Amino acid sequence: MTTEPATRSRTLPGWRAGLLILLILVGMLLVLGRDTELQFLQRHILRGQGQMRYVQERPLPAQRGIIYAANGQPLAVNVPAVTIWADPRIFRQQQKDWPAVAQALQIPETTLQERLQHGGEQFAYILRQVHPQLGTALAKLHVPGIYVEPTSRSYYPLGAVTTPLLGLVHLDHQGAAGLERGFNDWLQGKPGWEKVLVDGRGEILRVLQTQPAQNGHDLHLTIDPQIQYWAYMTLQAAQRHFGATNGSAVVMNVHTGQILAMVSVPSCNPNRQNGCSNPEDYVNNAVHQAFEPGSVMKPFVIAAALATGTIQPDESFNVSHCLPVGGFCIRDDVVHQELNVAHILKYSSDIGAATIALRTAPDAIYDMYRRAGFGREPDLGFAGGTAGVLPPPNTWDKARHATIALGYGVSVTTLQLAEGYAAIANGGLHLQPTLIAGQTARSDRIMSPAIAGHLQHWLEGVCSANGTGILAALPGYAVAGKTGTANLANGKGGFEKKKTNATFVGFAPGFAPDLVMAVSLRGSTRYWNFGGVESAPVFRVTMQHALQELGIAPRWCGGHPCASAATNITEAQAEIWAEGGGK
Repeated sequence: MTTEPATRSRTLPGWRAGLLILLILVGMLLVLGRDTELQFLQRHILRGQGQMRYVQERPLPAQRGIIYAANGQPLAVNVPAVTIWADPRIFRQQQKDWPAVAQALQIPETTLQERLQHGGEQFAYILRQVHPQLGTALAKLHVPGIYVEPTSRSYYPLGAVTTPLLGLVHLDHQGAAGLERGFNDWLQGKPGWEKVLVDGRGEILRVLQTQPAQNGHDLHLTIDPQIQYWAYMTLQAAQRHFGATNGSAVVMNVHTGQILAMVSVPSCNPNRQNGCSNPEDYVNNAVHQAFEPGSVMKPFVIAAALATGTIQPDESFNVSHCLPVGGFCIRDDVVHQELNVAHILKYSSDIGAATIALRTAPDAIYDMYRRAGFGREPDLGFAGGTAGVLPPPNTWDKARHATIALGYGVSVTTLQLAEGYAAIANGGLHLQPTLIAGQTARSDRIMSPAIAGHLQHWLEGVCSANGTGILAALPGYAVAGKTGTANLANGKGGFEKKKTNATFVGFAPGFAPDLVMAVSLRGSTRYWNFGGVESAPVFRVTMQHALQELGIAPRWCGGHPCASAATNITEAQAEIWAEGGGK
């Protein structure tokens, strides 16, 4: 019997064990090195990237203050809206849902793609300040990466009636024009924010920190919404009828300086999408546009002459021949022989007004203009309001001295005209116009009560039969005012033959004035585009509604309102009576 040989043991080489141990040590060193890099060297970077992915800071918009009219009616309010935004990193992975998202948002899919591309890596606006119904439709889809953020937008209940006055608000809740811009710091408030923890789909898991928003302050105006409405509608009708490029009107309380209406045309409705895309449609022409006003400046020259004693209230002037000044002759549209001061205003005699101006020192005329408010910027909160042009008297030659009484060589705003005539209506006491409720108007006497009384009486004659302002007459009310017509400069040293600035400024009731209104229409080209024919009817319609709105009763003759001296006036008759078309 044989026996199997014993199995021999095999010894491994020592270097192989050492190599294995070395590989294990190297691996451990690499892991340790990477861990050290991640834990220490790249700690801040990685935490920042983690926070960007899972911790977001989302804005909490502040509500803008509400703008109110004098009766408490809101003129600018906040209404609910939503902003739609997307996280492109997540939303791009949901392309199968894009058609449904575009349909819910009522936009083409190409628009959705473009807005996604134009955004950042983590944020892209899709729609801003849109109707909440769009947000509701989108939320029902439950698509990751696109979100609905509640917000608000500005809404203007009177639409185009108040746009040039109130202005607009940008999508970022910043005022863009008008009072919205001028009082932006007061209205806008202070936005807040919140830090939230989100998951990979962008859904909020937890709110980590919150800074609440601080809403803006409300703004209360002196505007009467009914008077504002009628002034706008009547001015717009006149603009369209006479083909005016633009225009404006201002209604003021002569005793307080409060502005009851301030309107401009053209205008636009900011409540419509892209309704105010043309900047010219929301310019407040009453404070931003200056123009040569024509004959409405004549009462202030006469006031300066009366104050300095260069003329007497009962004095008469020979106006039968043209007045040679600076190489040309000043003429009247209708030839008269002799006119007193009252008739110089009633018939708007250029010869008579220029004669009075040349008798009066330039300093006296300039001082009267300046104190009446001309040549001064408005202090109402509007950004960029113009002061107009009032050249200093040391620059006047004889021609400027004469024509500045006729409303040439000087430019004014509609607000300034209302402000100046309010001083006449207020017995010579000038009040700084106010637009914010509660403000006290600064006062300054610019002419004596006696001079103001003469002008009130004479300006009533302008709005009576044969006066240039007959179309401003109101049954039952005494109306005082003045017409102004100035041809537009053509930029070549001359004037346009058919384009005019047509102006009327007046107050009522004439015997005890409460309200003053200035109306200006610029660039008119159709029909009898004179101040007495074009702008005076705007005054008449608006003033009638304003007096009724404020409960200012007419004078009564028996059981009926007193009729004006001439009733049932046609435009053709008015053209004749106005002796030159309501100049």
